[in-house]
Amino acid sequence: MKRVLASWGDKRLAALPDVPTLTESGFNVVFFQWAAMFAPAGTPEPALAKLREAARVAAADPRFVAAMATVETPIQYLDAPELARFWEADAQKLGEAVRQVGRLD
Repeated sequence: MKRVLASWGDKRLAALPDVPTLTESGFNVVFFQWAAMFAPAGTPEPALAKLREAARVAAADPRFVAAMATVETPIQYLDAPELARFWEADAQKLGEAVRQVGRLD
């Protein structure tokens, strides 16, 4: 028999409401799977603006949001400055986790 001990997000999963998060279990860990769009350096700003707007609209599409909700994947659109801050913070947290297990100096 398998038993779920914890989830790694910042809140409990609706499908597993009795399963605590790792943070609730005493571990300072929150992990997010995320995806982003990137463009080559030098891409003209008007093209970037169109891509950003298309991504923002797609992320808000009710059909997309509903599909992601079926797998308990919340959607959060971050434009370039917000994504850069999130990415940097996430990279620092993951780097620290790897250092703690002795894989990086």
